[in-house]
Amino acid sequence: MNSMKTGGRLAGRALATLALGLSAVAIAAAPAPAAAGGDSSALGCTPWREWRGEGGGSGEICDGARATGNIYDAKADGRCPFIKFYYAKGGHKSSPSVGPAGTIMRIDVSADPGKYFNGDASVEWRSC
Repeated sequence: MNSMKTGGRLAGRALATLALGLSAVAIAAAPAPAAAGGDSSALGCTPWREWRGEGGGSGEICDGARATGNIYDAKADGRCPFIKFYYAKGGHKSSPSVGPAGTIMRIDVSADPGKYFNGDASVEWRSC
């Protein structure tokens, strides 16, 4: 009987240790909150998805510094879609446009030095 009590205590301690270890891993893996005062170093990634009749796209903006994804031209109408990524303190930076109709393009847009994207995007078009 004593060996069962001892074994039960050891098993209980092992489970408690495992639970504490998992809690520490979960805490360590939690993302850092966004920094105050305009620092973009802890922003993580934000998905974007924009669409209109001419086409659109989707992807993510990471750390406010880099926007990636795919854009698609949906219509043979002489319009080539592109994505505008907006800066936190005004202004924007645009992706290349995509065309002709049926074309999908991978994009990778980096923020200009000293600026960062606020997570907003819009799909626009140019004549092509």
